[in-house]
Amino acid sequence: MKRVIPVRAAMTEKVLTAGPRTTVAKAAKLMSERGVGSIIITQGKKPVGILTERDLLMKVVSVDLRPSKVLVSKVMSSPVLTVGPETEVAEAARVMIRNRIRRLPVVDRGRLVGIVTASDITAISPELIEVLPERPELPPREEIDESVCEVCGEVTASLHEVNGMWVCENCRDFLGG
Repeated sequence: MKRVIPVRAAMTEKVLTAGPRTTVAKAAKLMSERGVGSIIITQGKKPVGILTERDLLMKVVSVDLRPSKVLVSKVMSSPVLTVGPETEVAEAARVMIRNRIRRLPVVDRGRLVGIVTASDITAISPELIEVLPERPELPPREEIDESVCEVCGEVTASLHEVNGMWVCENCRDFLGG
């Protein structure tokens, strides 16, 4: 019998949030203090965007913008994909893989109630590797030095080639590489 696990069982309820008029510098400081890779941008209790480490790197640092002068609303990823708390973790994993993201805000009746990450899902249900389609045997993977993971956008010292993408160790494990 297949075990059904709702996102509610894997999600983190304490979500770091900020309003759209928060500066990128303030958002980055909050992320750093909490040790997280993203901040959900909310209007009231409704998520309207997400600012990730990748957004900071690609939309602020790489184009030499001043974080203290840029509002998160100008560089956040929006619209933000969400799932409900009763969504099966397998479906959440499929959404992440299909959209090449690692974080999904969890929304109940339009209100942010949590966040689920690829790491949360693999921690609670490592057998979810079954959500991936079958693939032929691949040649040995090549490794490169520090760069940006193509799935989660995190900067890392070690990337691995999986299915034609350069991914960090967490994403490699999540993708079954």
